Amino acid sequence: MKKDRAVYVLLLPALLSVFVFSYMPMPGLIVAFKNYDVFAGFWGSDWAGLTHIKGIFQMPAMSAAIRNTLLISVLNLLIVFPAPILLALLLNELRQQLFKRISQTLLYLPHFLSWISVVGIAYAFYSLYGPLNELLVTLFGEGTERVLFLSDQSLFIPNLLLLTLWKEAGWSTIIFLAAISSVDLAMYEAAHMDGASKFKQALHITLPSILPVIMIMLIFQLGTLFKSNFELVYGLQNPYVDMEVISTLIFKQGIQQGSYSLTTALGFVEGLVALTLTIAANFISKKLTNNGIW
Repeated sequence: MKKDRAVYVLLLPALLSVFVFSYMPMPGLIVAFKNYDVFAGFWGSDWAGLTHIKGIFQMPAMSAAIRNTLLISVLNLLIVFPAPILLALLLNELRQQLFKRISQTLLYLPHFLSWISVVGIAYAFYSLYGPLNELLVTLFGEGTERVLFLSDQSLFIPNLLLLTLWKEAGWSTIIFLAAISSVDLAMYEAAHMDGASKFKQALHITLPSILPVIMIMLIFQLGTLFKSNFELVYGLQNPYVDMEVISTLIFKQGIQQGSYSLTTALGFVEGLVALTLTIAANFISKKLTNNGIW
């Protein structure tokens, strides 16, 4: 305990942050079961029972919002989640250290931008006279029709995935690179002596060795299937794109219209679903791979 005192001191701000921002607001969940009145307060407002929770599923367009949220989450799982693993494998093979450090820095930097900044960059990049359209005109001639990429309904989800990849894929490689660095080098040397290619070494040594980390990250990802990136989705919405997810629908019908009880009820249901999915994913992972969060 004394030996690790410095570590606990460094951990303290993070623990305090979690306590203040995650645990202290929990009593506010009572708003989901009341007809919340700002002037009466949490405890003075009238009880509503499960009215607001039932109201979530009776909202118009809620079924479409659930489908859209699930679609985006599944595509994130299939496309965005594996990207950092592949990037980590590629970066691990770079032997020129200067190039490796520059590549890592360039990949990490977008993570530090806010999602609103990313939306602003997207509007500038995809605009009629932005870099992408100018490139298309340069390549295919002046007669090329300029494209409103952010006003095309069919391109909305691909844009979401591309922006998420650009912003977060590089940052997530840190976890997988750390896991790869702990792999015993003797295994690579033995495989090299047996004539195994780099691809086979990655397939039969690296990936199995970092499987516990991959499974833990996958479990956390599965727990967010019914959640979406509100800032990105809301920021990219415009009069030409009709794509609602759960969070944007509740924001428009809950927060903007002052229905705080409805919004809190959704947060409560989302939390229960996320907890259930996380427990189920952890149970399945333990059964199949013997790896899990607990």
